[in-house]
Amino acid sequence: MKTIKLYNSLSNSLEDFVPIDPQNVRMYACGPTVYASPHIGNARPIVVFDVLFRLLNVIYNNKVTFVRNITDVDDKINNKAHELGISIRELTDKVIDEFHSNISKLNVCRTTYEPRATDHIQEMLDIIQILIDKGYAYEAEGHVLFRVKKLQQYGILSKRDIDEMIAGSRIEIAPYKEDPMDFVLWKPSEKGMPAWNSKYSSGRPGWHIECSAMSAKYLGKQFDIHAGGQDLMFPHHENEIAQNYGAFGCLMANYWLHNGMLLIDGQKMSKSLGNIISLEDILKTLNGEVIRYVLLSSHYQKTLNWTDQAVHQAKQALNRLYGALKKCEKYIKRYSENSDDYKNYKYNESNVIDALCNNLNTPLALTYLHKIADQIYKIDDDNKNNINNDNDIEIRKLYTKLKTEASYLGLLNKNVSDWFKQYPNSVSSEEIERLITERATAKKQKDFQKADNIRSQLLEMGIQIEDTKFGTTWRTI
Repeated sequence: MKTIKLYNSLSNSLEDFVPIDPQNVRMYACGPTVYASPHIGNARPIVVFDVLFRLLNVIYNNKVTFVRNITDVDDKINNKAHELGISIRELTDKVIDEFHSNISKLNVCRTTYEPRATDHIQEMLDIIQILIDKGYAYEAEGHVLFRVKKLQQYGILSKRDIDEMIAGSRIEIAPYKEDPMDFVLWKPSEKGMPAWNSKYSSGRPGWHIECSAMSAKYLGKQFDIHAGGQDLMFPHHENEIAQNYGAFGCLMANYWLHNGMLLIDGQKMSKSLGNIISLEDILKTLNGEVIRYVLLSSHYQKTLNWTDQAVHQAKQALNRLYGALKKCEKYIKRYSENSDDYKNYKYNESNVIDALCNNLNTPLALTYLHKIADQIYKIDDDNKNNINNDNDIEIRKLYTKLKTEASYLGLLNKNVSDWFKQYPNSVSSEEIERLITERATAKKQKDFQKADNIRSQLLEMGIQIEDTKFGTTWRTI
């Protein structure tokens, strides 16, 4: 069995992944707050940790339980429903349906469980009472708050010092708090807002307690992986850990993974800049596979800059990969993905799996896909006038390899003809090959200026070429 290495935010180091129970690998990721369509930054962890889910299923033979929650009780939801003049449930149901529709276009696998916060209020109240009984929480004016300073492990994830946080805080201290760092587990609801009866007040839960309750129900008190964006590390994930230690006396998850931010043209998304791109809106103009490719083109821990150039390069890269599949069609007769050689492709032969096992190195994994495509183009180029059975077999193997390797990344799941119908104006692989041939002719004629101009033209198209002893190869950049 291959070893997966993951960067654990808890230890700030790369670690071998060792599950608590290899027969049931357990993973939790923070999901959407359903008041509006997620923006493109929210889509990044959904896609990245979908790849991790796929990888775990390959390595552990589909013995993986993956939970991604839905937050459907929140002030933003209340305000949006009031603004639209509809009920809160009507809004959340609508947004959840849109969410499922949108991420399906990104070829995101369905999770094992997708619990809604409002369906688990009692589980939250049960944990809150345990925390009160153990002295980690207290009641005050209808609120229940967590005593941060009572927990020795507080700050274990974010590496923040409590006294420094208090000194640097400008938040007005609520009069019912024992300490400014204490955070809300339960609070009274305003009139007309969602409320559940409890012995503390008619109210609703704080944000952090929902993840503790739902992960404990579906994954147990301690599980393998907790994932989310870097922006959730503090206070959300830190407070989840605190609640778990207080209630159950153990670490919530052994491995904590956090993806980097997504910028738009080098700037953070904000309402003031007007650069927030909703996933729903961008899917109206872009194929979901292009979006997925861009989101995987940078290592998940690094900041990703979303630009028009990045989108263009993703289109060209996918054109090249789909173009390679198209090249295979004339070699493959009576062949389907149900054939034995497709079924028998072993993941232990996979360079993509090797890359993903190294802390989800998706940029390297994408490079391997293009190397397979390079082989297909070379065989086709060498054998345009000499197609024989040996080449048929080799192409079939490469076709199988490309399709299978791409599936680990959730790519190349479209029909080849449909792909090229959607982007008829995109630069085709044939056009790139034509320019490369034209450049080769120019070099033979010692017209080096023209050859350099063609190289520059290809670079502007997002194509990098390399002259080798076997000829000129190219790939997207």
